[in-house]
Amino acid sequence: MPVSLVFDLDGTLVDSAPDLHYCTNILLGELGKPELDLKTVTGFIGHGVGPLVKQVLVQTGHAHIDRDLQTMTDRFIEIYAANPARFCKPFAGVLETLETLQSLGHNMAICTNKSFQLARLVVDAVGIDRFCPVLIGGDSLPERKPDPAPLYECMHRLDTETCIYFGDSETDAKTAKNAQMPFLLHTKGYRKTPAHALYHTASFDDWSQVVGILSSENICSKP
Repeated sequence: MPVSLVFDLDGTLVDSAPDLHYCTNILLGELGKPELDLKTVTGFIGHGVGPLVKQVLVQTGHAHIDRDLQTMTDRFIEIYAANPARFCKPFAGVLETLETLQSLGHNMAICTNKSFQLARLVVDAVGIDRFCPVLIGGDSLPERKPDPAPLYECMHRLDTETCIYFGDSETDAKTAKNAQMPFLLHTKGYRKTPAHALYHTASFDDWSQVVGILSSENICSKP
């Protein structure tokens, strides 16, 4: 049977930065603070909504972060839930590639640090749900990436002992390394570290390359 595949969401399957940027600036407007640019907000992506909101508050000099963080996080979630895919879209070639992988018999899942509720809204809105019936969010387990437990849970639900993980960030690379799992790095995502410095088995900058990588290389036998 073809190897099972697990994908990160933000920066890997979808370009969600524009929506997160949009929602961040709505929150900042409500707080009477100046807007942040897209590049700054993109740099905060990858650890879940709570850490993103905390970094936004730090960046804008909020005076009572510990006191207000949960309230601000809850408000951000409300804003984002109303705008889950205003600008978000799959990266070019994602839907076509997932359709091909599905036709080849690969079972697929999504493993993200975004909350399950918000991830479900995004996945359904952009049409990825039909390819990836298994979704593990950042609040689905007590542990979250880079702890390998969410990846192991994906494997359990896919009923497989081996899989390949796809991601774009430092967190994803650490997760795959901690799980001792082959890792395909999407280099057009949100990482800050040079690709060569991150743990990965292979890399790609275009989703049209993925089927070829999986078929031409014995990925599962590589670290």
